[in-house]
Amino acid sequence: MHGTLHKILLLFSRKHDQSYRPCNKMPPFTNSLQKLQESLNDLKSEIDKYHCPKCGVGLESYEESNSATVAPSYKQLEDIILELQDKCESLTLKNNKYEEKIADQEHTIGEQFRVIDQQRETKLKQESLDELERTISEQQAEISQLKEAAKAFAVEKQKLNREISEKDKHIEHLNYTQKMNKEKLDESIQRLGDENKHYKEKLKSCQSEFDKLSAKLAEKDRINNDLVSRRLEIEEKCKQLERDLEHRSRKEIGVGFHTTVAPSMSSLILGGLTSRLTDRLAGEKVDLVRQAYSGGPDVNFPLLVVCVNVSRIGADAKEALKGIPKAKDVALLVFHHKEAHALPSQTSDKILTGADFSGLGSIIDLAFLSQRGIYECDMNNVGIERVASFLLQYKTQRK
Repeated sequence: MHGTLHKILLLFSRKHDQSYRPCNKMPPFTNSLQKLQESLNDLKSEIDKYHCPKCGVGLESYEESNSATVAPSYKQLEDIILELQDKCESLTLKNNKYEEKIADQEHTIGEQFRVIDQQRETKLKQESLDELERTISEQQAEISQLKEAAKAFAVEKQKLNREISEKDKHIEHLNYTQKMNKEKLDESIQRLGDENKHYKEKLKSCQSEFDKLSAKLAEKDRINNDLVSRRLEIEEKCKQLERDLEHRSRKEIGVGFHTTVAPSMSSLILGGLTSRLTDRLAGEKVDLVRQAYSGGPDVNFPLLVVCVNVSRIGADAKEALKGIPKAKDVALLVFHHKEAHALPSQTSDKILTGADFSGLGSIIDLAFLSQRGIYECDMNNVGIERVASFLLQYKTQRK
């Protein structure tokens, strides 16, 4: 803002200078005062028209909004204008006195202004000369820089030319190498083409042989499959013959069972007994064949009579043998319903010695429990072995 006021004051001073600039025919002093007044009015108009380039506010409005910075300068400008107006009034009063002196001084003032114009022109020329010298100096500096750059460019150009020359030689060598390689490649392609043609013919011949061999192989596979099928059939027949031979070579024992206990307990006892005896006799290659026995004196096979000892052993044994012949083919199996630690230490054949038991083939002790059946213990191991020995006396050839 202060820079703008300075420009306005400079404009005013120039207009004021122009109002008093001498010429060959200087106007009266009244005309000068009138022009001075017009200059003041113009200056005031310029001030009123001025607007801030940043905010667009005029000096009057800006004075109201920013009086801290603009008001002092504007007040100074008004003081200057008032002072100039006072001078104009004073000059008007002194007009008559100075009119006579003006004519004498016009020549002197004109000479002074010419001197000033000459000085100004000289100053302007000197400033132009200084500016020209500065420009020349800057251009010389630029020329020096350009010369240095040109010198560096020349060195770089020379270096690039050497590199280009080396690259050209390398490219020439590569072209030559490529040409030689192309010739070798063409020869290789021709040779490979001939080999490929030869291999195709050979492959065609091999394919024909392969087809023949494939046909022969298929025929051999068919024959081999037939042989495998026949071999499997023969192996199956051999196994069947072996089974038949083994079956015929094995012996069997037909045995009957008799018990008067309840069916559930009878099933438990006889099932466990049959399983243990079957396993024991299998090692002797003897099969156990169960025979039906409905009672009566005639017994044509070994008979195992089951006696469960629940009270006195003698009474239980007699009850079990009721209606059964006292023959050597009959074995009395006394089952003790007790835990292993509670089993009797004396065997039943030492107790059952009366006439009712003297004709029996064997009296054997065994143990069982209703929850476990014939369990593992020393009495059962010895008892099963004695039953097996008793039955092996009656083994016969399988029919």
